[in-house]
Amino acid sequence: MISLGTGSVGPLLAQVAFPLLAGLLSGAVAATLKGFQTYIDDENWIEENLFFDSGAYGSFGTCMSFMMVFRTAQSYSRYWEPQPHRAASRRIEGIDMVYQIMGHWFNAASNTLAFSRCSTAKAEEIENLRRLCVRLFSLLNCLLLRELEGEEVRAESGLKFPVLDPGGIDLQTRAHLLNMKSHSRPEQVFQAISKVIVEAQAFGIIASPAPIVGRIHQEMGLGMTKLQSAMKLAYVDFPAPYNLGMKAMLVVHMMLTPVAVIAWAKTVLFSGFFSFVLVFIMFGLMQLTAELDNPFHDSGFGFDKDLVQQKFNKALVLLGCILKVRQRRYCCSSCSSCWMLRDCISDFHCSEESCI
Repeated sequence: MISLGTGSVGPLLAQVAFPLLAGLLSGAVAATLKGFQTYIDDENWIEENLFFDSGAYGSFGTCMSFMMVFRTAQSYSRYWEPQPHRAASRRIEGIDMVYQIMGHWFNAASNTLAFSRCSTAKAEEIENLRRLCVRLFSLLNCLLLRELEGEEVRAESGLKFPVLDPGGIDLQTRAHLLNMKSHSRPEQVFQAISKVIVEAQAFGIIASPAPIVGRIHQEMGLGMTKLQSAMKLAYVDFPAPYNLGMKAMLVVHMMLTPVAVIAWAKTVLFSGFFSFVLVFIMFGLMQLTAELDNPFHDSGFGFDKDLVQQKFNKALVLLGCILKVRQRRYCCSSCSSCWMLRDCISDFHCSEESCI
């Protein structure tokens, strides 16, 4: 899900503030120069000393626009789907990669619960395995989203996103995962899930043959590989020299635009307006590219991670409900013997707190 906010307009206004300030400054300078030229400058001092060839300004604008387009295209490829014309060898990045990782997590959880269906172990042991797997996969996806937000956010204490029944996990494990000094938290939960699956197979709780159970580890391995690949969005920035060059060109553009605009604008109002629009658009595009570099950063607009985590939790709960169905076919919704989603949800407690 992509949204325009997560409950507060403060971060969004902070992103727009700098381009707006630059545009207003440029517009004010253009209006002042045009007013001086129209009402005070009887000797044409501005025209003789400030005006320059419009072709030079056009060439500079073309060069800067080309660099801005390239910068925006690269940022968009990090955010969404790059190389759409090469579907066979297309790289998956950004939001697409997160949904694929979640798909691998869900496949692994589904296989784990399904492979325990025909087990001859005690019913209590089977139920404990299923509940533990649902909790751990929910926790794993939560830590995945936290990790992708970046180093500064990752160091914060707490889970932030809802997790299914975290109270079912032992206190020592929870305290370790919530510690801001604890590193590689998704990898730790990943290893814990792998150990649980191996032990369940050894004790006969998972009754499927080893080659079949290997599908669980394969799905989890694919998810972890894509998670490590997605980390570059949070930790690898766009090359700094290119960004510095773009910012320098934007400053020059902001200084030249008022002089270029008053050469052809007829009134003070239009001089300020056109100068404001030109500068605001270029600075706004630069700010937009910075937001697109990491779609998971907690800013005023972007990827709604909380909603994604809630949907993943609901899918896990529904998965546990389906395994409780004993009928060979579904009945009508009014039949009292049909399984109900709310009955299964009551077995879990979703944590909405930022710290547990």
